[in-house]
Amino acid sequence: MIRRPKHELPIVPTANLVDIAILLIIFYMACSNFLSVTGKLTPPKAPDLYKVEEPLISVSVDQEGTIMLQGHEAANAAEVEAVIGVLLRDKTAEDNKKRMVMFKCDATVKRQVYQPVLDAIVHAGGLILAVGENTEK
Repeated sequence: MIRRPKHELPIVPTANLVDIAILLIIFYMACSNFLSVTGKLTPPKAPDLYKVEEPLISVSVDQEGTIMLQGHEAANAAEVEAVIGVLLRDKTAEDNKKRMVMFKCDATVKRQVYQPVLDAIVHAGGLILAVGENTEK
């Protein structure tokens, strides 16, 4: 009877795992698309404004009337309504913080330009959180 020698399991070095994790984080940060607002936007001013935490959905209308949804250009208010409807599909009516949509609009934009966007947000089930500057300092 031949006896085979017992083999020990190889040891896996784990000292470099931290380096790999840091490199993966840097890779994902470099490849991510961060929310950006293009165009010049001057928010309206009002005395009754206060700071709130930023919601997950962002819509903006710049000086030229370009609609930006989540950092990407939207063709019209119908597209805004469709996308927000999909984003808010699983949000319940009781969970108002998750249904908030941040709306930024340049102070010089006429009402007939931004009103369809506001209507689209409401029809999609979003709660509008308008952005502006406080005039009381």
